[in-house]
Amino acid sequence: MRRKRSGMNRREFLRQGTLIGLGTLLSPSLTRLSWAASKDRVTVLHGIGLDSLHPYAHSASPTYGIWQHILEPLVEVNYSRQEFYGVLAESWEFQGKRWIFRLKKGIRFHNGEPFTARDVVFSINRMKTDKRSLQRSNFDDVTEMQAPDDHTVIVTTEKPNAVFLDRLHNRFMMSKAAADKYGDQVDNYAIGTGPYKFVSWQRDGNLVLTRNDDYWGPKAEIKEVVYRKVGEEAARVAGLLAGQGDVINNVPVDEIPRLEKHPRARVEKVEGLRMYFLAMNVTFKPFDNKLVRQALNYSIDPQAIVKNIYDGNGFVLNGPVGPNVIGYDAKFKRYPFDPKKARELLAQAGYLNGVEVKLYFSPDRYPKAREVCQVIANQLAKGGIKADLVSQEFVIFWGKSGVNGGKLPFYYVGRPAIDADTVYDQYFRSGVTQRIGYKNPELDRLIDEEQTTGDHKKRIALLQQAGRILMEEVPFAPLYTLAEVYGAARNVVWKARPDEKVLVSEMKIRS
Repeated sequence: MRRKRSGMNRREFLRQGTLIGLGTLLSPSLTRLSWAASKDRVTVLHGIGLDSLHPYAHSASPTYGIWQHILEPLVEVNYSRQEFYGVLAESWEFQGKRWIFRLKKGIRFHNGEPFTARDVVFSINRMKTDKRSLQRSNFDDVTEMQAPDDHTVIVTTEKPNAVFLDRLHNRFMMSKAAADKYGDQVDNYAIGTGPYKFVSWQRDGNLVLTRNDDYWGPKAEIKEVVYRKVGEEAARVAGLLAGQGDVINNVPVDEIPRLEKHPRARVEKVEGLRMYFLAMNVTFKPFDNKLVRQALNYSIDPQAIVKNIYDGNGFVLNGPVGPNVIGYDAKFKRYPFDPKKARELLAQAGYLNGVEVKLYFSPDRYPKAREVCQVIANQLAKGGIKADLVSQEFVIFWGKSGVNGGKLPFYYVGRPAIDADTVYDQYFRSGVTQRIGYKNPELDRLIDEEQTTGDHKKRIALLQQAGRILMEEVPFAPLYTLAEVYGAARNVVWKARPDEKVLVSEMKIRS
């Protein structure tokens, strides 16, 4: 009765509590006096932040987007054309085992040092050899790098590597001169060539950047950027509506109508590249048994998840990759939702009474991950698979004690890609990573062949053959792609990207 007299229902109470909590978390300097972003500062409230200032100790798309303000890659992707274009690289040639890159001239790091071929060689070497690097597998086949002059880099691989540009995507170049000067402390200075300079960082807190007025490219409009990690979706929405943030990611679909009606906020949506799936590490029982893996696929109904959890803001996957990915095959058909068939397969595998598993997920990384995994657990139960849910912070879930260490038998994950090779090589090729532990000589052969094939049509056919093997062996269960949903202040002019990067350098402020 006391709740009723207060005039506040439960939803309003939770919203106000979240808003108060967010105001406490954010420093006074971040609290807005107005209801709009300005050219002086934009604050991004993001679901994840930097776990460290080591530029290569991560492999997550939103993190790449944060780093790309400071450090830059040789190449970037035009998603509408599905092709690469140069950032720090002017041009490139594929010559069998050699890739020759010509670098742009006149580019300088934040410390004034010129960007040269030596910096490229140093950066790739660090990615390849640093023990903390989660990007080393991209360069496992690199046997030699040469810098014949300041603006030419020659990379030699063990065999012709037709997908080397994809390996270079999201691989950022840092200053060799800074590394020589600061040694083991170089990461504390975060010196790059990007449109913004590093100011300060707090673990799980604020990352503050200031505009690089000497940037080699078009100068960013916004002077200062603050990235703030706010893991809770409700807290990010509350922060946007209160004026304490100007852009937020992973807006819950049930909050879309409220943001669209709010005088301060607007919704920005784009079809995402991230493909969500359930990964099964075949080095653990019962996932070492193909019949169990197939039974699990028969126990999943992703269409119900897209409809009921995401209000239709998603697209069911019928194969290993989505239709916008190089190597997609429209002939693939997913396993239908058939719990009876699932139980029959479990019985054939020797599990007459079903199986019990743990399903790991990170609620602060993927939108509505907790709700999704709860629904998945209910669906699996109908097929004879009892799944206990295990929630983990992303840094633990994704680290050496989790996915990247091969420690999780069964987990919910999303992986963006513009080329099927990215997913096939990283998750399913023998010995590349420990994420799945899957080994198949024929799949390895197909991947080897497509990676050395310059003929585009032939390469796609090889990727499709690899996809057919994966759909038979299913060391995973494909689910869906989602619309990437952002909230932004109405005066922030910005078009969302499909790769989950929130680049403030691409934003303008409407007067």
